[in-house]
Amino acid sequence: MTAEPGARSGPGPLIRALGRAVNSAVARFPWSWRLFRGPVRMFFDSVAAGWDERVRSDSAEYLMPLQAALDRLPARPVRILDIGTGTGAAALELADRYPDAEVVGIDVSGEMVAQASARAADLSSRVCFLVADIASFEEEEGFDLITMLNMPPFFDRVVALLRPEGCVVNASSYGDRTPFFTPRGLL
Repeated sequence: MTAEPGARSGPGPLIRALGRAVNSAVARFPWSWRLFRGPVRMFFDSVAAGWDERVRSDSAEYLMPLQAALDRLPARPVRILDIGTGTGAAALELADRYPDAEVVGIDVSGEMVAQASARAADLSSRVCFLVADIASFEEEEGFDLITMLNMPPFFDRVVALLRPEGCVVNASSYGDRTPFFTPRGLL
């Protein structure tokens, strides 16, 4: 079996190792995000241009784990938060799948949010992208569904933003090859 041209097997070993270190630290010691936030923001700001072409973030392969998790939801969400939205691939998939839902995508990278906003110009009445840090993000109405695709889990903030009976999806595009992969035991 050969891979199709342009197919990706995920990020390289250095990026995986760095992502794993950040992910593990933030999941176990949420206060450590203060140390990583700036470098993470700078990294994603620097790679935003061309991100979708390099990562193929709107490909079926990239979104498959998210889609598989959404297939198991017990109810259709009305308000959705996509944490670490990047260029908006997951948020746009959510908006497509749930046409009656309001989708909010947040990311610490202003450059990534600019890319996401440009991609979603036609959906601006239902999809909103904000430069925001989940560690301090506040939202009074709460959300029925919170998604984190390739993101460290921010347990306390997610719990604070989730409506009663809401659901959380933490998915990894490349399984355990994903830099921000959270093992089941840690979840």
